[in-house]
Amino acid sequence: MKKICLLFGLGLTLASCAARESDATIELPAGYDRPTVVVSHATIDNLVKARRESDLNVVRDTLSVSNGKVVFPLDPAGAARYSVDLQQGVSADFYAAPDETIVMKIESISPLNYTVSGTELMTDMTELAAVTNPIEAEYYALSQAGPMTEEQVRPIMERYDQAIRDFVASHPTSPAAPFAIVDLQGEEFLKAYEGLTPEARKSIMMPFADAQLPRVQKQVEGARRQKEMLSGNVDAPGFTLPDLDGKPVSLSDFRGKWVVIDFWGSWCGWCIKGFPKLKEAYNEYGGSLVVIGVDCNEPEDAWRAGVKKYELPWVNVYNNPNDPALLNAYGITGFPTKAIVNPEGKLVDLTVGEDPSFFDRLAKLMK
Repeated sequence: MKKICLLFGLGLTLASCAARESDATIELPAGYDRPTVVVSHATIDNLVKARRESDLNVVRDTLSVSNGKVVFPLDPAGAARYSVDLQQGVSADFYAAPDETIVMKIESISPLNYTVSGTELMTDMTELAAVTNPIEAEYYALSQAGPMTEEQVRPIMERYDQAIRDFVASHPTSPAAPFAIVDLQGEEFLKAYEGLTPEARKSIMMPFADAQLPRVQKQVEGARRQKEMLSGNVDAPGFTLPDLDGKPVSLSDFRGKWVVIDFWGSWCGWCIKGFPKLKEAYNEYGGSLVVIGVDCNEPEDAWRAGVKKYELPWVNVYNNPNDPALLNAYGITGFPTKAIVNPEGKLVDLTVGEDPSFFDRLAKLMK
């Protein structure tokens, strides 16, 4: 559902060896007939700092199966996430520090059922998964059945978040607590982060929570700023950005007309899905509505290619991804974000995500 998901790939071959301290032992289910198992891992430090897949520096080992088991040494470079590939599309995961001993017992592959023991972290992670996995499975089943409504999703998400809160409340010193709270949102995450005990903060999983903190703080501040701006008495933050011909375009150029500012990027699937409805509104209101597409977070050539590919007929401008000033001014927390500016230059609506009700509000405002 919301869980961090990091995929690995790469290449080094080791032979299985006799178990010793700081090893991982994988006990395979009866009837497992493959001679080798592929184990991939990346350090937690790389996982939280990586900006692209190549930054993960993933290590992939092909290990021999002996007597239904695979034994391998843990990476001395640091705490890491290990992924054991059992068959196409099926893997079992664990986290461990270099000086720990892990035993993973695979009960079955289809359906996947396994336990991990040897450390308090993995014992608690197994317990956490036991309460969250069924909720995740419910969400997945619902998503496969067709389009989901907010009324369907909300109670599932609330139960998921409550399961996390209950786990942290009953395991305040658990090394799994910092990992559990990364699935919480906004003020709830900030409250949980501040409440982490000194024991929990020593966990090898703490970097995940630390990495989440500035992102959530930015989101909360953005939401606060958006709420302030939507009083109807605040001027929409001004800007001047280059269009496709390199000519400067300013928001103030369109004073006296209704303006929709669409913050988007060609990398954003939901932005693209919203173009047909936005084109309908643009054509319906004619010259009384100006649409300004503000491209975000991508190279200029990708922006130009996106405007051409999706045949965007409105004003298109480019926001340098190295300059966050405009996004901060509007408190942008996600994409797409659409802002409505009235003819007096006041910001009257700000919608995050692809929300069909945005166009209903636009119609009411313009009429």
